[in-house]
Amino acid sequence: MSVANTPGRLRDWLVAGSPLLLALALGVFPLLTLFVESIGPGLGGENYAEVLSPLYRGALLYSIGVGVGVTAVCLVVAYPITYWIAHRCPDRYRLIALVSVTLPLWLNYVVLNYAWVWILARGGVVNRILVGTGLLDSSLDLLYNNISMGIGFVYIYLPYVVLTMYVSMERLDYQLIEAARDLGASDVRVFLDIVLPRTLPGAAAATLIVYARIAGAFATPEILGSPGNVMIARLVVQAFRQYTNYGFAAALSFVFLLLVLGTLGLGALSPRVRRELRQW
Repeated sequence: MSVANTPGRLRDWLVAGSPLLLALALGVFPLLTLFVESIGPGLGGENYAEVLSPLYRGALLYSIGVGVGVTAVCLVVAYPITYWIAHRCPDRYRLIALVSVTLPLWLNYVVLNYAWVWILARGGVVNRILVGTGLLDSSLDLLYNNISMGIGFVYIYLPYVVLTMYVSMERLDYQLIEAARDLGASDVRVFLDIVLPRTLPGAAAATLIVYARIAGAFATPEILGSPGNVMIARLVVQAFRQYTNYGFAAALSFVFLLLVLGTLGLGALSPRVRRELRQW
């Protein structure tokens, strides 16, 4: 019986295993190449020693901080949006609302960032409105600072968070909220005891999706940030293109990857987060 099924099993392994092996190769091989390049032919640690010098350590920590901060802002903004769309928005408008919020997903990152240059420039939409309505006598410098960079980040990555959290929010039983309110629970207690525990998987998934992308972003800091907003992606690009120091660029990328994984590991120290992650 088993001999007769051998060709079929072999075919099944090939059908299921080939894509899996291809996916593993695409995911692991570039990282192995990066690591080998980072230690160089002499298997030395000079590149890593340079990456950990104060000059680059600051950029690494700044990138991680931007990733954590912008992700937190996106989650705070996404909670009321997804709650309203999932439970308060009339059914006939729900799809329109969801598509409207996630519209930036369909456009190129560079185009999205330059849209905010047009909005926040001294001659842009915001300054024209403020000056035209008499609220200001002259235009403000709204571009090329932490605020404009933060706005760009939230604008681009909020749709990812909304779309990911919407699934968890839609599964939330609204009758639990109504029951808690009937028992006299305040809005804060309803959120902490009902909404947050039941939507935590969606929030954790959204964090995993956007955090590393924000911390390693290149276009937004370059277009909307100031020259002082030095994030790790700029240094990697400079090492590759400007200085052709591939070993150092690879070491910088690898250390950044370890930092991102370490930060995510810190989040997983929470028993509640670990419990939610096991359900994936």
